[in-house]
Amino acid sequence: MTFNTRESSRYTGQPVKLYLVQGVNTDDDVPLGPFAYTNGETPITRPVLNAVGAPVNVEFQPWPIKNSDLSHDGTLDKSDITVTMANGSEMDDLFLAYPPSQVVNLTIFEGHLGDEVTEANYPATWMGRIVSGAYSDTNEIELSGLPVSTSIKRPGLRRNYQVGCPHVLYGPQCRASKPAATVAREVVSVSRNKITMETTLGGTYGLYVGGLIEWANSSNGRRELRTISAVHPAGLEVTIRGIARGLAAGTHLALSRGCNHQMTGCNQHTNSVEGGSNIHNYGGQFAIPLENPLSQKNQFY
Repeated sequence: MTFNTRESSRYTGQPVKLYLVQGVNTDDDVPLGPFAYTNGETPITRPVLNAVGAPVNVEFQPWPIKNSDLSHDGTLDKSDITVTMANGSEMDDLFLAYPPSQVVNLTIFEGHLGDEVTEANYPATWMGRIVSGAYSDTNEIELSGLPVSTSIKRPGLRRNYQVGCPHVLYGPQCRASKPAATVAREVVSVSRNKITMETTLGGTYGLYVGGLIEWANSSNGRRELRTISAVHPAGLEVTIRGIARGLAAGTHLALSRGCNHQMTGCNQHTNSVEGGSNIHNYGGQFAIPLENPLSQKNQFY
């Protein structure tokens, strides 16, 4: 039988769901997944696209897993879902205390037992990304998912009339050179979210506050990315937001300077294309008057 025949039948339908979790592939990172689960009682092999878009056959392993109801009201506004699964899977380590640095995609397929496992008989009914994980008192983990429509619904206009620069640091509009603002260091010791390095960041260590720190996870080789929240005097110790997952003495670090999104911060970065100061790419309006033409005080600045 076909998927539509089973769906319209009152008695022959034996619904089963497949859950595919995998990270977005990047050139400098180790692929995440794929992790494949099914709420059926036996393994099911289905052809899917991996992180680089190549077709592969993946075996979905039986696991206690379910998801909240999907909305079929003609819009995607209420398609956020919660996937609940028993502890003991790869998802436990993936979302333990801090989410992974990569974007984690989730695809749910639905089909019926007894049908041939093809793309037509097991179509994708939900696609999106996992944004967070929470552990319950019932030995379960709950994964919150947002549909792909969240990116489509983002407003097109994001720049406002403002003094501060709205550009993403090192992004295509900012054009600051990340390699020029990045230094390499080695870990001496780690205490929770505090990292001590073997060499100081120098007299300009304050510029790294709000910047990025990257390293390769010692257990799986995947890239870990954190924000630098503080740099202690002498520049030998940095505090990061989140846990130092897979970080140990001897690990190599890459630390990139932050930016205060003001003209002073822009002057401290080098343009990645032309060289020299990056001030020409400053995205704010520094000359906003403090008084409007009616001589009334501007309450916003």
